[in-house]
Amino acid sequence: MVEEFMVKGKKKHRTLFVAVSISFSVIFLFVALIYIWLNLGKYSVYYAQHLPHKVGTNPVMVAVFNNLDAIYIPNANYDVPFGGVRVKTSEGDIDYRFEGLKNNDISVFKKGELSFSLKPEAGGLDLIDFVTPYTYNFNSKGEFISVTYSEETTPKTIKPTLQYIIIVKEKLNEMYGFIVSHRQAPKINLQWIYNLFNYWRFNS
Repeated sequence: MVEEFMVKGKKKHRTLFVAVSISFSVIFLFVALIYIWLNLGKYSVYYAQHLPHKVGTNPVMVAVFNNLDAIYIPNANYDVPFGGVRVKTSEGDIDYRFEGLKNNDISVFKKGELSFSLKPEAGGLDLIDFVTPYTYNFNSKGEFISVTYSEETTPKTIKPTLQYIIIVKEKLNEMYGFIVSHRQAPKINLQWIYNLFNYWRFNS
């Protein structure tokens, strides 16, 4: 009887140990996954800068736009009447809205008037110029693929020229250049994980 009781006791302890070990492992894995997710979002600009990518793609633009709610935005004012932040510049205001990827946008205001804006469109991004009749179109990789001229009844699609490329670079730099220049570096570098998820996308 005593031996049987001891055997049952050992089995209960073993079962309890296994259950506790599994619970601890699940909790640890859950916490680790949350940390990785937060790390990849917060330091996405840093990782995008160090991601090997095909010429023409723009992983930094995609990283900034997709992670507006996580990245560091210098001089950001969170006391605004919309889901996002506002940054005041010498030329006007820049609004960064983040209410889910489909509702994200970056809008530049000059003298109180909306000048240009970056918005999601058809699986990619559109840089809309409200001063001229031009919209600059990008695919999901950040590649500048076309220009839409909308002054006439039927919009015309134009291939990007050097002139348009220069204009786009200037506008994008105005939108988020200071974010990139002030980007933070991670204390725990997960570049290999970021590359694992993004390398194929920006190199295919």
